[in-house]
Amino acid sequence: MSRARIITLALLVLGCLPACAQAAQTVTLHTSFTPDRLGASTTIGFGFTIGSTTGGLPSPLTHVSLRMPKGMNYVTTTLGLAICKPEALVAKGLSGCSPNSRLGYGSAFVEVPFGQGSGREIPEIEALMGPPHDGNIVVLFYANGLAPVYAQIVFAGELLPGEGAFGGNLDTTIPQIPSVTNGPPVSIISVQSTIGPSHLTYYKHVHGKLVGYKPQGISLPLKCPHGGFPFSAQFTFLDGSQVIATHSVPCPPPVRRHK
Repeated sequence: MSRARIITLALLVLGCLPACAQAAQTVTLHTSFTPDRLGASTTIGFGFTIGSTTGGLPSPLTHVSLRMPKGMNYVTTTLGLAICKPEALVAKGLSGCSPNSRLGYGSAFVEVPFGQGSGREIPEIEALMGPPHDGNIVVLFYANGLAPVYAQIVFAGELLPGEGAFGGNLDTTIPQIPSVTNGPPVSIISVQSTIGPSHLTYYKHVHGKLVGYKPQGISLPLKCPHGGFPFSAQFTFLDGSQVIATHSVPCPPPVRRHK
């Protein structure tokens, strides 16, 4: 092989390295509304599954920016009537915050970096209303892992203004979860979570008694955009790569009116 061909091949390989690093992770985004009815109070479901093009573990996740559809009604919701302080959540767990601060729940599926399949867990994840930041809503996520990774972690997502087809952007930095003390971080394989009244109970005093009730969720618009309600999420990984994944919730079928 001539020197010119060797140099050309080397340049091609070097030029491929950033692109290959960018393509090392794959992400599938899932979103839903329950109930899926125009104008109705709903529970927003969102989740994602992360894979690797190399056959090994994906790089640890460091940041997620979830863009939500335009036209969602945040004004009429009664979610998050109480504020949960991060320090109380760290010190006492869920018992440190009012039930009226809960926004949703979920779970995660992670793998420790000691070889694929060597250890996985499904920790409990709770979403709670945190103290606002610069006038923006803050969602606190409380992850309670038991085995094989024992960790109670609190991290925050800030609801930023949206642009274009999107009406809001839940911007969340993901902390690194060590597999063992001072060990490498775990890799997140999948996450499922909700924001909305499904499976939530709030409490209020009525005639001196504590009464449970369902809070009002975020309401869907009265009209569905062409192609459904769009979601988009940008995922950033510890290796510096980024992946954008999209998903749309289909428009609900029209309500049949009885003659």
